[in-house]
Amino acid sequence: MERRSFVSGKPAVILIWTAVLSGLYLTSLYSYLLFHSLVETFSIVVAYGIFMLAWNARRLIDNNYLLFIGIAYLFVGNLEFAHTLAYRGMGIFHDTDANLPTQLWIATRYTQSLSLLVAPWFLRRNLKAGSVFVGYSVLMGLLFLSIFAWDIFPDCFVEGIGLTPFKKISEYIISLILLGSVVLLVRNRREFDPKVRQWLILSILLTIVAELAFTFYVSVYDLSNLAGHYFTLISFYLIYKAVIETGLVKPYSLLFRNLKQSEQMLQQANEALETKVEERTQELAVSNEGLQAEMVRRKRVEEELRESESQFRQLYDDAPVGYYELNSEGRIMRVNHTGLIMLGYPPQEIVGQPVWEFVVEQDVSRQEFHDKITGVLTPPPVFERTFRRKNGTVFPALVQNRLIRDAEGRITGIRSTILDITERKQMVETLRESEKRLRFLSSQILSAQENERKRIARELHDGLGQILTAVKFKMEETLRNRGGTPGGADLRSLETLIPMLQQGIEEARRIGMDLRPSILDDLGILATLGWFCREFQKIYSGISIEKQVDIQENDVPDPLKTTIYRILQEAMHNIAKHSNADRVSINLNRSGERIELLIRDNGRGFNSEETLSNENSRKGLGLTSMRERTELSSGHFTIESSKGHGTTIRASWSCDT
Repeated sequence: MERRSFVSGKPAVILIWTAVLSGLYLTSLYSYLLFHSLVETFSIVVAYGIFMLAWNARRLIDNNYLLFIGIAYLFVGNLEFAHTLAYRGMGIFHDTDANLPTQLWIATRYTQSLSLLVAPWFLRRNLKAGSVFVGYSVLMGLLFLSIFAWDIFPDCFVEGIGLTPFKKISEYIISLILLGSVVLLVRNRREFDPKVRQWLILSILLTIVAELAFTFYVSVYDLSNLAGHYFTLISFYLIYKAVIETGLVKPYSLLFRNLKQSEQMLQQANEALETKVEERTQELAVSNEGLQAEMVRRKRVEEELRESESQFRQLYDDAPVGYYELNSEGRIMRVNHTGLIMLGYPPQEIVGQPVWEFVVEQDVSRQEFHDKITGVLTPPPVFERTFRRKNGTVFPALVQNRLIRDAEGRITGIRSTILDITERKQMVETLRESEKRLRFLSSQILSAQENERKRIARELHDGLGQILTAVKFKMEETLRNRGGTPGGADLRSLETLIPMLQQGIEEARRIGMDLRPSILDDLGILATLGWFCREFQKIYSGISIEKQVDIQENDVPDPLKTTIYRILQEAMHNIAKHSNADRVSINLNRSGERIELLIRDNGRGFNSEETLSNENSRKGLGLTSMRERTELSSGHFTIESSKGHGTTIRASWSCDT
């Protein structure tokens, strides 16, 4: 077990907080305005951070409590920001005293406390983010109008006297509201991760302590006000750890907690089902052993047989799957209790009826279905069917058939096991949607990567490249103008630096072109292919390239141009590094409604399945990268290769991609 370092342990946290609080105290001695601005800035940043996390994850998370808090804290941060600007000494609002920032403080705390009290209401209810956003906007507008325009917000501080009764009573009311939000968090503790709940409760309790501290000060610069800001700072740090840090480091503890709980419940249910089946199987085995042991005595045999039959009947009826027995005509002769519940019929309405009366068949007629049952009686051992309940609803089921034979081996019917797979299909659909979102995120990452490559390449070309070129030009001009003057010999010694500068310019240009060739954005993919092949052959002169382009520039969509270039770049890199090929053919064409890129070499080839399955192979990662780029752009990617017979890479896209 690894030992935790001191830096990541509790002593380090205590030491850091001691240093921070001490530094803030020293700051207050130097300038209380600076101290106040630092504390309030931290609170504002945390409030905006909570909003950004919740708002940007709103389409993925299933936690409406977090989304509501995120929207609320955006407006709490706005009010906190206005309070900071209104503080005496900031110089933002002219002709103001300490009453204005105190009024804004009370408005902020009322908004924060009421939001925390209302938020648990949305733990198990839907939330319309737009309506909440509009509501808070109207509330903040009314608060600002009541303070700045209408002048109807009660006074909270009077110079020379101190806090007004309204301000003190408001602090107590806010503390009671916050205490109520703590009670609701405790009542709904099952909805939160224990660590997240602990940090939220501690944050609210420290906010209460801060509010109580703010009821005692006479001046906005005295010790009670200082202590209140300390507690406010720590309370915002705790809600930062509860929401922002947990949301980023352990999203399943906050953003996707409901999904995680559902997965755990499903796993527990599966384990319980397996345990129950094992227990029932053990009971049946014990019964069978007892039956064999008592065969010597007829009466005991009969008693054991009846007991075993009763237990089997109970097991048969209580099984987690439906059991049906069909005769040679396809009619249901026997069905267990689970099967009756599954279809919603009483026994008298289902026994004796043809099985196709309860099956939804889209592609098979009744007669064809009847022939399958009553003909050779050899239907597929396991297949999927859609059944219709009595109330008209349908559900998918997995059917497993076993033939029933008499003592002479003749087929007399079929015994079917029916398993409702509705939940399984829903899970598959959920996984498919998750995969779709993952592919979208991967596409966004690739797009961001290309944009960053483009930016760095532009910076190298426009910044470093131009600076080096200017220095080289200046040195050459100086050498030409002063080469024959006294001291010219010293200047001529600088001639050795010019090739180095030229080399630096070429290296900067090479790095920029490798990151993102400007020709791709300026002239398009066709010109880029020609440029790339020429540059490649300069480096790898032993590899000849046959290039065939049968497509117009306008036929290739702009986003697809980058994908084609990256696939070509990766493929040629692999050929130069791994294939030992001396000839490569590149074909970019349009065939009907599809665009196709074909790269073929005559190298030594490889076992494609073995290479792609090897996670540690850099070659395998390169091929995987090309496949992912193609599929993320809605294309089709194939690799054909075998040892000693070269490699063919084919990527194709629909023209309307």
